Amino acid sequence: MKRLGTALHVVQKRLIVRGEQIDGSEASIPRTNSWVVDQKRTRVGKVFDIFGPILHPYIIVRPIRGVDAAAHVGKKLYVDEASGRDSKWKRLRS
Repeated sequence: MKRLGTALHVVQKRLIVRGEQIDGSEASIPRTNSWVVDQKRTRVGKVFDIFGPILHPYIIVRPIRGVDAAAHVGKKLYVDEASGRDSKWKRLRS
C-alpha cells in the first residue's frame, strides 16, 4: 500500500487528492485505473486522472458506487498495489 495523498474536496462527484511528493521515478506516479483505498484498506475508487505540477500532482479519484466521497475529505488515501492485472504481470516477469 503506497500513500497517494490527502483528499482536498469533491468536484462533480469526484475526489480531488493532493498527491505526495514524487521522488522523480515513473514508478512512484500512480497509474490510471489503480485502486484507491483508505487506511482500513476499504476500496474508495479508482484513479481517474492526474494533473498539475510534477513534484506534487493532483489526482482525480472516481469513487465506486455506495461510497460517500465527501466522507473522505481531509483523510489520507492510498494506492492498493496488491490488486489488479498489473501486479500479476509484475510477478510473472520477475
